[in-house]
Amino acid sequence: MFTNVEGEWDEVMDVVKRAVEAAGEGAARVSLVLKADIRPGYEGQLSAKVDRVEEHLR
Repeated sequence: MFTNVEGEWDEVMDVVKRAVEAAGEGAARVSLVLKADIRPGYEGQLSAKVDRVEEHLR
């Protein structure tokens, strides 16, 4: 029940905001848990993780 989002701070926070707004349409409240893994110098880690898992499975 989690969603991973990767990108620049402002872009990611915009996605979070829009997701909360969409989830809140017609709802009395929305619960949000946010966990940030900030690693300067690392990009593309979501797809890199998939690549590593696929390589391991070969």
